[in-house]
Amino acid sequence: MDRKSVPEGSAGRATPIPSRYLPLQGGCNFRDVGGHAAAEGRRVRWGRVYRAGVLSYFTAADAQQLSGLGIRAICDLRRADEREREPTRWPTPEAAVLTWEDGDNVPTATGRLAARPIDVEGMRSAMLNMYRNLPRWMAPRVRGLFECVAGDRMPVVVHCSAGKDRTGFAVAMLLVALGVGLDAVMQEYLYTNEVGNFEEFAERRRNAQLGLSDERHPLSRYPVEVRRILFAADPAYLQAALLQIDSEFGGLEPYLQQAVGLSAPMRVRMREALLSP
Repeated sequence: MDRKSVPEGSAGRATPIPSRYLPLQGGCNFRDVGGHAAAEGRRVRWGRVYRAGVLSYFTAADAQQLSGLGIRAICDLRRADEREREPTRWPTPEAAVLTWEDGDNVPTATGRLAARPIDVEGMRSAMLNMYRNLPRWMAPRVRGLFECVAGDRMPVVVHCSAGKDRTGFAVAMLLVALGVGLDAVMQEYLYTNEVGNFEEFAERRRNAQLGLSDERHPLSRYPVEVRRILFAADPAYLQAALLQIDSEFGGLEPYLQQAVGLSAPMRVRMREALLSP
């Protein structure tokens, strides 16, 4: 859905669909969530919800482009230590940055490698375990994103460090709440593999950690095949989170209602604010 056209009017004029990916010089995995088919034949509006990785390295040219988006809120899903190491640098002051406390049992991939060898099997196991822990830990953050949408506090940027795991989960839950099918939800998640370019991003910015490394686990410490597992948006990862939701909450709807706090009136407001007529 990057560059297509749809017919408009009896004259058969074509209206180009916006590009999903924003190729910013200092951006990381920055893209528009719009365009997905949702409930009742409607579609997610373009230019309302953006998803991204770290927002610390924008250039002057990026700032000019981003200023035109009219962003009103930024949902920063990261931990406090990540926010301190790579602070958000947004070019316009009207964008309010929302953050949440870390709480207990913070899900990280690298933190689960302490007692395991740093190999492909160990990293894949760590990633799957991290995703199983995302639903409960992310619930307040997902709620915050939902509140921005329901209150029409948009355009909004939802981001973590790579824009892949926590952001991927939050956006997946948003799309589910809007009535987007699971196949499209998975496609949105996997699009990271086409535009993420995390290796290149980290190499061009030596201080970039992307939430995937720290002083104990620098990216350079991992073999290339292990980094591929760490950087990937793998269907099995998101599926692990969905299976955990089924096991712990009895399905997506009970999870959204009980853990996230999505009420029927909030869902109506979200759909009215974010879906096309």
